[in-house]
Amino acid sequence: MKAIDRNFIGLPWKAGGRSFEGVDCVGLAWLWLIGPGDKSFAPPKSSRSKRAADVLQAHCKPGEMARGDVVLFSKRGRICHVAICLGEGKLLHSVRCGSRVDNGPTLLARSGYQLAGVIEGNNIEAVAAVLADKRLGEPSTIALLVISILLSAVSALMAPSLAGFKSKNGRYGENALITQRSPEIPLPDLLGQVVVAGNGVYQQLPDKGSVSEPQKWNQVIVLSSGPVDLIDSTTGIRIKGVDYSDASLFAGTNDGMALNPAQTKAEAVTGTISSDTLVPSISIYDGAHAISVPVDIRASYDRTFPLYGFSGSAYLVLRLINGTTFANFNVTARVRGRKLRTFNTSGFIVSTATAEALGTGDSVTVRFKLAFDDIVAVSSLTVGATSYTEISASSQSGNIYALNRTKGYVEFLTAPGASAITITYTYYARAWSQNPAAMVVYVLTENLRGRGFDAGRINWAAMVAARDYFDETVTWANGNGVTSAVRYAANYAIDDRKPITDHLRAILEACNSMLFLSNGQFVLKPRTAESSVFSFDTSNILVTDDGESTLEVTPEDRSGKPNRVRLFYHSDENLNAESDTPADDEDDQQSRSARLGNNGIVPKDLKLVAVTSLPQSERLGEMFVREQTGGKRVLKWTANIQGLALQPMDVVDVTHPILETPMEVRIDELEHDEQDRLVITAREYVESAVDL
Repeated sequence: MKAIDRNFIGLPWKAGGRSFEGVDCVGLAWLWLIGPGDKSFAPPKSSRSKRAADVLQAHCKPGEMARGDVVLFSKRGRICHVAICLGEGKLLHSVRCGSRVDNGPTLLARSGYQLAGVIEGNNIEAVAAVLADKRLGEPSTIALLVISILLSAVSALMAPSLAGFKSKNGRYGENALITQRSPEIPLPDLLGQVVVAGNGVYQQLPDKGSVSEPQKWNQVIVLSSGPVDLIDSTTGIRIKGVDYSDASLFAGTNDGMALNPAQTKAEAVTGTISSDTLVPSISIYDGAHAISVPVDIRASYDRTFPLYGFSGSAYLVLRLINGTTFANFNVTARVRGRKLRTFNTSGFIVSTATAEALGTGDSVTVRFKLAFDDIVAVSSLTVGATSYTEISASSQSGNIYALNRTKGYVEFLTAPGASAITITYTYYARAWSQNPAAMVVYVLTENLRGRGFDAGRINWAAMVAARDYFDETVTWANGNGVTSAVRYAANYAIDDRKPITDHLRAILEACNSMLFLSNGQFVLKPRTAESSVFSFDTSNILVTDDGESTLEVTPEDRSGKPNRVRLFYHSDENLNAESDTPADDEDDQQSRSARLGNNGIVPKDLKLVAVTSLPQSERLGEMFVREQTGGKRVLKWTANIQGLALQPMDVVDVTHPILETPMEVRIDELEHDEQDRLVITAREYVESAVDL
């Protein structure tokens, strides 16, 4: 690589960028080719765009690449990335973390990019035609490289964010839950079981009526941006801090607010239930994908009531009969959130519904609901003895139907007559879950709410192993007694104003795990008790050009390492109010007492925003303290190709003359140096700090 090439390294990423202020992969290639490189370059004056694949087929260079050649890469059969060869196999290219030089195509191949071919740099017309192809470039997928770096940096639980999950009051954060009344607040996407106050997106103006009558109004509280599995109506709904059935809200034949009452219009107006009148009530809608949205009968006398405005969202409709009783109104609800796709080691589980009966046509109804949502494909649909085909570009008339895969219903262009309708189809099986692995998969793969990565990007064997590990039952004893529960659960409300990596961090911190890319696939790996998977010694720890070992052993500065941790979590027992629990290493405190004062206590506060269980919070705190006080050294060394199969979180053993005795360490970080050698950073392995 020549000195002038360094001018092109570290340029910021900018989609469509064509200057040193920001470039994408195409822009970087343009810049290098036109200057200040060693040749002039200009695109041909042609308005006709050609496909890069077609140009490459006609002008692909045989043999080895040389300096100045344009190197093209494909993914899933489409050419989407370009690099410039700087000589000696070095490739200059740009991804979302900026422009950089890779030593050959190895690192790109690990992220799924295959070498498609090379065009000689002096073939000006062919190079210009390739770079003019507007189809070149795939920002959303190339961002995978950046995601891998970010997740490797943020997902090690033992360095959690002190900032925690910041949010204002009522925005389903760690502060008091207060029902908001603002169209600007985005609604949460609920995973696991969460208590939320919701957003009062609609409130009818109070009906003052006569002086002798109390004020009345309708209130709509939206709890979630999507369908939920269940809204707890037994003890999970509270009005002004008390259970909805409390007599302080209404004293009558049945105390409190009526739940999902069956009323006529006249009864709704007067609040008549049983022998009582003026009874306040609540109706619950879980956002299920029905053909039509339920209409609360109480809306029929309020012309401004938004009957169909909340399709696909979970919400409550409240009829507040007595405005005096409900002054300073606030509502909280315990909600079991979304159903998530289930999976096994082969990927998402696909089930089949065979010859399901959709009903009988009546020459009026055009839309019919399937028993399941999240449809993969329909293999057959018949009306009577007539087969129907899904509408497509080549099928626009005749016996056709439209399929809504997300909501799971079919719609006919012409309402079928009085014949039985049957359908056979496949669908993704979904189930409600508090398992962090299921949530990580959701955040990574869901198109609307998640990152939208292809299922092929998931290492399913590792994901299943993590899921099963999280679901194992553990017993934890403390001063409050003995608890047996799953090892790790997560309960979390996704706020779409925050980056995806923040949501992944919150879930990973709840299960003491790391998420990283290996061979282009996401791997979820819990911090577990392990034996060494590889041994390093002088035979595979490399030396410098001066003959010195690359192994560096650095004692960790203990002065700032905490021996008392206070973990803040959201107590499910207290409607997700923020609670805290301490974890102490009393032996370490005693040994540092004389030197530090303060009884040797070095405190640190951490927030676990997806944890709602006291025992789980205690175990995480105990593991954190033990690792902090037990680990005393950091090792860093350069390895040869033997170490390429290693992953972060692996435990390895190191034997070397500069160590007094062989040492087990856990890998924190894997990097590649300028010569594409593996650089490993690891910390002393503390077996007592895992698997509590």
